Amino acid sequence: MSEKKSVLLEASTKMASLSDSDVSSISVNVPSDVQVTALSDGLYHIKWAFDISSIENARGSQGATFKLDQHSSAFYKLTKKYKPDREPDQCECSPDTQFMVNLKLKREACPTSQWLISMDCRDQSAAVWARVGRCQKIILDQLPYIVWKSETFPVIPDWDATEIPCQFWIKFYQSVGEINAHRQFTNLYVNQLNCDVTFSFDEINEDEPIGGHVFLLSARSSVFAAMFHGGMQETSTRKVCIKDIKPDIFKQLLHYIYSGRTSTKLSEENAQPLFVAADMYDIEDLKDECVQFLLTCIKLENAINLMAWAHVHSIDSIKEATLTFVESRGREICKQDDWERLIKNYPDLSLLASRRMLK
Repeated sequence: MSEKKSVLLEASTKMASLSDSDVSSISVNVPSDVQVTALSDGLYHIKWAFDISSIENARGSQGATFKLDQHSSAFYKLTKKYKPDREPDQCECSPDTQFMVNLKLKREACPTSQWLISMDCRDQSAAVWARVGRCQKIILDQLPYIVWKSETFPVIPDWDATEIPCQFWIKFYQSVGEINAHRQFTNLYVNQLNCDVTFSFDEINEDEPIGGHVFLLSARSSVFAAMFHGGMQETSTRKVCIKDIKPDIFKQLLHYIYSGRTSTKLSEENAQPLFVAADMYDIEDLKDECVQFLLTCIKLENAINLMAWAHVHSIDSIKEATLTFVESRGREICKQDDWERLIKNYPDLSLLASRRMLK
């Protein structure tokens, strides 16, 4: 089986097992009626619905332009054409009306940089799935000029439905060249090849120094860029002593900078210190991953401490999620020793939580 087909099968299996409760929505740069969710490993889920409540809305074409995430330079346009299979004789469509729906997804030129779009070939190795209503997912055919188009979906909405939902899944693949380049950059760090900066740790830690590469670290972190090019001591010595981060956490941070992932999975033990390290060195994507992971870890045993930690580090999403959890389990929460410590150390936060419990 080819690498591309293998990835396609894996993505299809993954999507088949996902439900709406398995993911957290991250909607950015999209119209209010379009929801874009980043799932994992280059997989995106797009939801959209179209109005069939009246004869004026029961046929025609609708479109929406959006970006997949805040870091993307690419714009995508969704288009759906639909019509009932017969002429409705009333203002509203009858319960047994069947709609014929066609979907199209097109990569649009970036308003500010068409050169950037023309140089980005990632879409050439993307697959797109779609579903309308309760129909089975199908793979869309890719046409020239970065366009994907569906066959016709025959859809019978619920009898009281005023709209028909449609969904897209977009999976991006890496080319062999991209995979090799990614692996080679990672190997520079893992195998400590041609390093031109050394990170050491304080005397309490007995870990061996670890090397890095000024050009890559500076490109990935504004803090490293200032450190190595801003006239600081490290600019000339190329030696950095790490005092505020444990060696294993700092090494995970470096591994992420080179490879886009940590060398071990995120856990309840390392996600918080990794967030702090990523915040210290301005690695936003690692911060986001830590936050999304911690949102899945909220439970009775850690809710209070996680709420206090999120409060200290101004992580609104975790703070709100833990407050909601504490609100729902107030009687059990108030019996914990951690609750007494929260009242003592963070009176404003404990007051906010108490008010939420009393609602």
